Formats: sequence, C-alpha cells, structure tokens
Amino acid sequence: MLACAYCLDQCIGKKGMEDCIRACRDCMLICADCARACASDSRNASALCASCAAMCEACMEECGQHDHDHCQQCAEACELCMEECRRVAA
Repeated sequence: MLACAYCLDQCIGKKGMEDCIRACRDCMLICADCARACASDSRNASALCASCAAMCEACMEECGQHDHDHCQQCAEACELCMEECRRVAA
C-alpha cells in the first residue's frame, strides 16, 4: 500500500498519468479493506483477497507500463501483494 501511495503522490499533476493515479488509488482502497478483513478473521476475507488480487494485478499492469522508478516499485509491490492475496483466497 505504501508503494501505491508514493506512486500516486509522485504522479499527481503529471500529464498522462491519470490512469496510473486511479489504479493506485483503487488498489490502496481495496488493499486496506482486505487487510482489515484478514486482521479481523472475517468470513469474507477470502472473497476480499480475490478482489484485491485482481485490483493489484490491474495496478501492476498499469504502473508497469511507465519507466518512473516509483511506478516500477509500485508494480513490484502489487505483484507481491497479488500473489499473496491469491494464496489466501485459494
């Protein structure tokens, strides 16, 4: 989530980065919900993890298109989160 927050912050105001900003914002929101569900041992944690994995994948793909260091770091973090969420959702 921190990588997404940093990436979003670095992209704000930069032309052509609107999709990256949206992807980071959406990813941060679903990751926060997923983390809360897992921490509280929610019955819905598995479903939220599946959704989180999909959002992380979308963010990874969007940020991975850009050469900025912060975008690449975000893409890497999203890939790791996606893999873990898929494991939990299974």
